[in-house]
Amino acid sequence: MGKNNIYVEYLLGDLESYIISQKAQINSIINEKKELTLKDSAFIFDRFSKSLKKTTDLIKHISEVEDAHLLKHISIITSETLAWILFTLPMIETNIPIFMEDLFVKNRHIVDAIGELLIQFEETIDQPTKIKELEKELLSQITDISMTISSLSEMIQKGSLPN
Repeated sequence: MGKNNIYVEYLLGDLESYIISQKAQINSIINEKKELTLKDSAFIFDRFSKSLKKTTDLIKHISEVEDAHLLKHISIITSETLAWILFTLPMIETNIPIFMEDLFVKNRHIVDAIGELLIQFEETIDQPTKIKELEKELLSQITDISMTISSLSEMIQKGSLPN
């Protein structure tokens, strides 16, 4: 196992533990409240943004990985991250004070963009080495989604500050 794989495994473990802890925390927020507050939405979008940043950091190192099992694990955890955001976003979308056009990534609704990216990652689970061929495209797409979520997070956080 190469030195780079150790770093990739660290990034993978960090993302996996982050997703597990944040998913539990956010699910409890959503399940406990009838209506989310602006502060809740800001918290959730911040966690989405951080998980996508961690995912982007991981994807940047795919070219260094030769182990098919590790590539498969990257695809699985990335798919899990995207699925979590994809299925949580509609539950909070109606409670966020933003304009509809802010929910678009390159002329596609963010849910559609995440869904399409999720399908691409799920296809690489059975063919792990395919992820290396798609690395630049996947990284570009996930970066676009991450930047959109990050800007939404910042917008919501600013909107939640008292005047």
